[in-house]
Amino acid sequence: MGLGSSWRVVYESYKKIVKFYERANLLVTFGNVDRWRREAIGLFYQLDGKNPLRVLDAGAGPGNMARHIRGVKYVVALDATAEMLRANDVADDKVVGLFEYMPFRSRCFDVVLAGYSLHAAVDFEKAVAEFSRVAEYQVAVSIGKPDNIIARGLLYFYTRYILPRLACIVAPRGVCDEYGKIFVIVKSQMPNSLVKRTIEKYATSLVFKTRGLGGVYMYVAKSRR
Repeated sequence: MGLGSSWRVVYESYKKIVKFYERANLLVTFGNVDRWRREAIGLFYQLDGKNPLRVLDAGAGPGNMARHIRGVKYVVALDATAEMLRANDVADDKVVGLFEYMPFRSRCFDVVLAGYSLHAAVDFEKAVAEFSRVAEYQVAVSIGKPDNIIARGLLYFYTRYILPRLACIVAPRGVCDEYGKIFVIVKSQMPNSLVKRTIEKYATSLVFKTRGLGGVYMYVAKSRR
């Protein structure tokens, strides 16, 4: 399950919001966007304890997830939009590509990161399968869909009516309107419990947590060989 035919709409949005990406994200998550990135990576260090030498930042954007990895030797940024990669000053190499068809050898990375990007996969299961193929560990934080019906309804209301208006505080009208498409992303997602079960088909789910009433999930997993 994934965005499917809606992906092109989301792809075009990412091309337009690059200049305002982090400011708007900070506002619409009530200041939590980077704290949740750090928390996800902190969970990885608690479980593994080593500094990875080879890192794939999947859906890297401007590189905000990889900035929190300590002592990195080599970072590859993968993103579907060249506009996002141009703003990335963290990566050693940059590749335009999709999660589902990664142009990398099996197990060529110590860890794959996905900071607020996995929800934009065309096919979630194929993306997770590729994560498991190319890297020993996976660390992700992503937009989720609560299992609880009431929480899900609140998230739908927030992403459809409130979030775009908040984004307009820091972005021009034409850009903040693109944040309205986050509702499309949320509606297309599988529930968080099914996300966890899908990950466990290809990896050992070491930690899986939700934040924001289930509107965000994070996980650390070790890929199966």
